[in-house]
Amino acid sequence: MVFCKTPAKETIMEKFERIKEERAHKPPLWEPSGNMCSDIRAMLYGSELVYAFAVLRELARENDMEKEYLIGIAPGNAEERQKILSEGIKDKITTKDIVDFVQSNLKRLEDVSRICSDLFVETLLDMGKMENAYIVKFDAHRAGSTFVYGIYVNHDLKRISLSFRGTAEMGDWGANLKYFKEPLNPSDSLLELGFDEKKKIRVHGGFKEYLMGSHPSHDCKYKDIKGELVELYTSGECNGYDLIVTGHSLGGALSTLMSFQLASSGKISKHLGNKPLVNISFASPYVGGEVFGEAFKMLEKAGKLQHIRVSNENDIVPVLVAMPDFRHVGINLHLDDTKDYALEYQGKRSLWWQWTPFFPWLANLSNHGLEEYDTRFKKVKTAIRHMTINDVYGNSSITKDFIE
Repeated sequence: MVFCKTPAKETIMEKFERIKEERAHKPPLWEPSGNMCSDIRAMLYGSELVYAFAVLRELARENDMEKEYLIGIAPGNAEERQKILSEGIKDKITTKDIVDFVQSNLKRLEDVSRICSDLFVETLLDMGKMENAYIVKFDAHRAGSTFVYGIYVNHDLKRISLSFRGTAEMGDWGANLKYFKEPLNPSDSLLELGFDEKKKIRVHGGFKEYLMGSHPSHDCKYKDIKGELVELYTSGECNGYDLIVTGHSLGGALSTLMSFQLASSGKISKHLGNKPLVNISFASPYVGGEVFGEAFKMLEKAGKLQHIRVSNENDIVPVLVAMPDFRHVGINLHLDDTKDYALEYQGKRSLWWQWTPFFPWLANLSNHGLEEYDTRFKKVKTAIRHMTINDVYGNSSITKDFIE
């Protein structure tokens, strides 16, 4: 969900021009240097982009907009436009195309509260500087009965990114609230690593159903996404490219479950070679139980998976446990509202640790939005800019629980 902390003091046109001028002679904020800082920044953009692109295409469905072809919508009647949107994009859409579309429609976007943050404008302007970056798949089909995601390829960074949208529809809330645990069958790759098949991997039932369930109304999205990624690799277009998965809130949980499944897939591992799949999530709720954590750690130790789970102090979503035995996974980058941060394996902060004495629910909601994550990350990026994810995983003071 996209939250605005305060009503906009600027029009979107004013904000766009201000940030455009500020960024005119500066390198992109995501700093393509291959370190953890740049990876997190790039995934903040990726998480914001999947929210924003869904909004832009929905607006174009409802209204006549300038240069709609830039975001994959051809002229036609309402029925034809709806069909195009439900089928997703068929051609590559560059990030420059999206910037051009937004700039051409700034006046029309003035009253759209869902597009209101500096992060949205920075995402467009910085990603618009990429010469060879494309959205190759965007799927909002049956949004609300299942999730929204996008796949984009950056040929300059030699990277494929998969981004899941967070909660934005009533059906998304339904998935969030299905806390019952569901079993997850271990893959052959996990069994080859020594996982005890007598143990039962259990994960959040709503997240599993959203990602892996097959229904009369839609196919299993996990299989669809995996097939699309394999096709990108086998086409020869993305030989040797890194694979990084991201998402915010519900999207963060889906990204974690998806990363676990992909990292234990023989087909994906073959294309990644000796490189791990990387998952960077923001504000993710709990995904699985203790055995899920053990299996996740097994993939990490085998060098198949790395996970940076970014959480904000006083964000209630990452710490709210409705069922016993849920465990967080990966390395937690925990941000407060100053310049302080903590890096620890799994992260065991409790609900009581996060509790705000006054108006806790209101405070926690404002701390949950991507804009607040972006604000806090900017305060610590200088301190972590020389770290790589490999460095963090190799630091025994951070991963002492991991290496035991």
